[in-house]
Amino acid sequence: MHKGHKKIQARFSTVIYTLFGAFIVPRGGRVHVASLIRLVVPLGFSPNAIRLGLSRMARHGVFDIRKSGRRSYYSLNTKGLKWMEQGRVRAFEVERKRWDGKWRLLVYSIPETMRQLRDKLRYKLQGMGYANLSASFWISPHKLQAALLKYLEQTKMVDCVETFTADYTGQRSKKELAAAIWNVAELSDRYGNFHKKYGKLLSSYEKLAKTGRSMDSAECFARRFCMTAEYVALRLEDPMLPPELLPVDWVGLRAEKIYNRLLKLLKPRADAFVDSVLRE
Repeated sequence: MHKGHKKIQARFSTVIYTLFGAFIVPRGGRVHVASLIRLVVPLGFSPNAIRLGLSRMARHGVFDIRKSGRRSYYSLNTKGLKWMEQGRVRAFEVERKRWDGKWRLLVYSIPETMRQLRDKLRYKLQGMGYANLSASFWISPHKLQAALLKYLEQTKMVDCVETFTADYTGQRSKKELAAAIWNVAELSDRYGNFHKKYGKLLSSYEKLAKTGRSMDSAECFARRFCMTAEYVALRLEDPMLPPELLPVDWVGLRAEKIYNRLLKLLKPRADAFVDSVLRE
């Protein structure tokens, strides 16, 4: 990324998983650490910060690191590929479904001796679009019983969790209730900022393309990558509420269209840059 550009607005792990998913895995899945650093530096990270970030991820056991002489090569292992795939599916394949008007409630009672499992359950529920109403009380508009039961059986927490299907009998409208529980206004602002930022960029690049001028491949890579990582970060925090619970003309849908149009425009030159780095 050129000087003056801000650091990418996404977690370092999201950046790395996005990099592997979009560029490294389709090219064999293994990358020399120097090439990895060169690809991430344009996104606003210093080489030292990249090395520290990779070390933290390695301690979580998501990499296979192989030595060839003095060279180190990184690839995602089974655990890392699983995390990458979960993020990809959540960001690009989960769709907003129509709502049947019912709320799904979940209550758990997990002892302190199972605290680690309890924390994992909370993380899982957030990823499924549940919202936390109180310490152990969660709510969702989604039909997720089958996926939830599978997870509870795998983690042996079936006896710790109770689920219910309920109607809302309060005074707020369904959209007012959803806005209060999931902070839809904040999510709307974030999608709006994304739409504004990359909408302007799309306009400038479309004008450049019409003139026939060649776009800088390194800049195209940085732009495409930053956009993708920021979009993935947004989608991972989006509960994917049904249309019936969102404002009319939901800005998230407009942000998605901007993302797809700009991705198509930047992809050829961005791919060329990655290929040149990996050849070196």
